[in-house]
Amino acid sequence: MKHSLLTASLFVGLLVPAFASANPEPTAYDTRSIGMGLTGVTFLDRPAALALNPANLEGIPKLGFTFNFTGLLVNQTAPVQGPGTSVSSGLGFGPLPSGFIAGRIAPRVVFAGGIYIETGYGSSFSGVKCLDGAPVTPNPSSQPDPRPDNWVPATETSDPRCSNPQPEDLNVTFFVGEFAAGFSFRVHEKFNLGLALRLPFSKQTADLYQNVGAALGNPFYGRVKNDLGGVGTPALRFGFTIKPHRKVRISAMYRMATKIKLTGETETRLSPDPEFPPLQLKSEADWFIPHAVAFGVSYQANSHLLLAFEGRLQFHGADKSGNQNQTVIASNDGGVVSTVVVPFGWENTWSAKVGFEYRFTKDLLALRLGANIAKSATSGAFAQYFTPPPGLSGNLAGGLGFYWDDRNDPSIKDKYVLDIGGAFAFTTGDIGNEYIGTTAVIPGTNTDVVLCSDEQVVRTGCPGNYKVLTYWASLSFTLQY
Repeated sequence: MKHSLLTASLFVGLLVPAFASANPEPTAYDTRSIGMGLTGVTFLDRPAALALNPANLEGIPKLGFTFNFTGLLVNQTAPVQGPGTSVSSGLGFGPLPSGFIAGRIAPRVVFAGGIYIETGYGSSFSGVKCLDGAPVTPNPSSQPDPRPDNWVPATETSDPRCSNPQPEDLNVTFFVGEFAAGFSFRVHEKFNLGLALRLPFSKQTADLYQNVGAALGNPFYGRVKNDLGGVGTPALRFGFTIKPHRKVRISAMYRMATKIKLTGETETRLSPDPEFPPLQLKSEADWFIPHAVAFGVSYQANSHLLLAFEGRLQFHGADKSGNQNQTVIASNDGGVVSTVVVPFGWENTWSAKVGFEYRFTKDLLALRLGANIAKSATSGAFAQYFTPPPGLSGNLAGGLGFYWDDRNDPSIKDKYVLDIGGAFAFTTGDIGNEYIGTTAVIPGTNTDVVLCSDEQVVRTGCPGNYKVLTYWASLSFTLQY
């Protein structure tokens, strides 16, 4: 029983921070899209349309290629050292590469394939001395103090148990990507349909220091390492574009939910005694990519000015295909050790976006600007170190496009395109004392847990300042004729 409980607790600690990256998911498939506020569902008619709205592949004359690289620098702030503290992770790097190819195979049909990253994240808290307000590695000559149920952690400077701690690091990297193949079909001069088949895949690594003894009623901290990955169930993406006027496009995209089966290994200790050998476990977990809908209108005012207005909904709060919780199975050579439900408590999210592009007279250069606002999927009761704060987030973006025609064939316009762009995204908010010490039901279960307490491997709902700052830098090259 103790083995089972401890295994359950360590998996809660591992999987919650690793999967809670950022949301809504970044649409970092094309630099033009990024520079215009992550829009593109209505107007992007390049090969990257496969990942935004496959109906717009119709805009490719004969053949096209796009190669894109986007780097994210993420700085996280959270009360890692106990309620009321503020600890910065420093900048963590997340690369988001993508590549697409598309070609016209019939007068009305364009076929495309691609690989891209849906969500990428990497972050760490370095040199943490008093995780949760308790000593990370107590002085070997001292014994850990018993903690009453109403114990509130003190700061490092005022708590004698933190007088001589050994700093520890918390590191997480995670991404979800997709292989995709699809096509567009021109039903009418003013109506295009698109469909894409997606095959998701994911990789997660974590090296954390956690309260792995929480489920035993005798809290103790220890290192937990894991390496998980897997391929998901194929799913579809649908899209359409209507052109009621030569200057106006109305578009929508629907992404079906799918599940990724993650497998791998986990290493931890069952005892605070450093002489106790580490435990090697096989681990399995499911991760859901939820249903999503995007829609918008774009207006090509003239040959120079383009405006786009778009919105997006993601259903993380869905009962069977969202991210309310996660089932984790741990096993060894003797069989299944435990099955545990990991709480997430994520909610449905929305985002509203606006994009602007102005192409100058000589057609060589385009200026792009954009902005969006989004609701975080994180709920206050289950907010923790690696999740964005609950509330609203903002994104400001800009970029440039450089166009070159084919010198050997002047009739081919904009054959080569180089795009550069960047963005700054921010989510910030404070959580007060409304959750600390309260009892909440783990989403999707009948199990209670005391929030911001030593009952939790990773404390959630703790008061303090939560903040995420993300810096985007993107470059892409497109050849199309």
